[in-house]
Amino acid sequence: MVIQGVRGVDDPLMLAAATTLVAWTTTELAQGARSAVSGLTEFLRHRFRHEQTAEQTVEVALRHPTVDTVQRLAALLEQETLRDPLFDADFRARFAKVWAIVAADQGDVTNTVSGDVSGSVVQARDVHGGISFGGRSRP
Repeated sequence: MVIQGVRGVDDPLMLAAATTLVAWTTTELAQGARSAVSGLTEFLRHRFRHEQTAEQTVEVALRHPTVDTVQRLAALLEQETLRDPLFDADFRARFAKVWAIVAADQGDVTNTVSGDVSGSVVQARDVHGGISFGGRSRP
């Protein structure tokens, strides 16, 4: 696989994802975040395991991050997302989940509600006191 457009990554998310992923792998993170980042890097390693040039691009960016290696990783990610819409959706979803875990481990508020939800939902970080949803009040 030839990585094209190394200097001109058009998808800003892919450049941000590559930069952030490399930063996460080289930064001390809480255990939950470290596991999530590890899962994402393993996903990429598995994806490109049969393509030597692509595999090398991932490894070099993660082990020896420079502006150039990160841009090459971003270009690879962008090229693969354009080539394979399923990879695009999967990578974006995985990256968003890891982003939420890392942000939560850093003290930010991350609220996620998924699946079939009926009734009231509260999304909050710190709650001191009660929570009311209205309707009938209790005596």
